[in-house]
Amino acid sequence: MKKKLFAVLLMVMSVFLLVACSSKDDLDGEYYWVRDADYLQTMVTIKGNSGTIDVDGTYSITNIDTDKKQITVNAGSDYILPYSYNEDGSLTIVEDSLYGSSAKVTYYKKGSKALKEEVKKAKEEEAKKKNNN
Repeated sequence: MKKKLFAVLLMVMSVFLLVACSSKDDLDGEYYWVRDADYLQTMVTIKGNSGTIDVDGTYSITNIDTDKKQITVNAGSDYILPYSYNEDGSLTIVEDSLYGSSAKVTYYKKGSKALKEEVKKAKEEEAKKKNNN
């Protein structure tokens, strides 16, 4: 009886551990900036706790704090950039300190639902422009 109780208790604790770990953002991947439907540019690449970001030059991502939702970028100095991540695959980064002005940019993860929707939206906007001309 004690072994069964211990096994059930261990299983319950494992479920809580898995749920707690799964709530972290999985940022690994390539992220695109969508200029128009035919122009996707890789701007952010993340693997583990580091990567690169292309903002008027390519800079190293030296740390990602998923608890504080901050990305540290080394562009001569370390800049801490707040971010938000949606499970659909969109990553919005506040790049204020890199530009010296307010810049909130959304990038879309390769193969994500968000990227497909953004490209579709860009195609619809291009079609409207053609029809208006």
